[in-house]
Amino acid sequence: LCPRSYIYQRRWVRLEPEHLRYFDSQRDAYSKRLVPVSSILHVGTVGEQKFEVITTNRSFVFRAESDADRNDWVRALQQVAEERKGSGQQRAAEGSGGGARRAVGSSGFLELRGFKHKVLVEVAGDKVFLYKNAEDHQAGIGITYIEMKVGSVKEVERQGFELTTPYRTFRWA
Repeated sequence: LCPRSYIYQRRWVRLEPEHLRYFDSQRDAYSKRLVPVSSILHVGTVGEQKFEVITTNRSFVFRAESDADRNDWVRALQQVAEERKGSGQQRAAEGSGGGARRAVGSSGFLELRGFKHKVLVEVAGDKVFLYKNAEDHQAGIGITYIEMKVGSVKEVERQGFELTTPYRTFRWA
């Protein structure tokens, strides 16, 4: 058996209470990918500077700048994942469901300027989530989310609309 060979791309990674998100750079407002902390099954080291985040439907392998940084990331991710599992179990015991996502206002596939394929768009509470496909949507692994408190929506052309934020304009046809 041959060991796996990966090509790593430098990304800015941010751990939030509910998501692990990565961006092209530290200056970007919208992530390239978001992974719900609630979907993390395991986090572990996989060699020098590398660690793996295993979710319910796929694995993500990251390479840190040093073994010390890798160990910090692994500890932080394990801690957040354990806290989310604990709070989920507590909510389930209290009878409140335990789902991390809020009630959905609307969802469906739309064409988004700048993307080759249609994206699945979901309005959930005060956020608009973007997903590459239905499988990623089902797993909760998205591209990014847009907070509506910083955005405004207007109709353009016949069947399109724009969601404008201070950082980017998203245009759907």
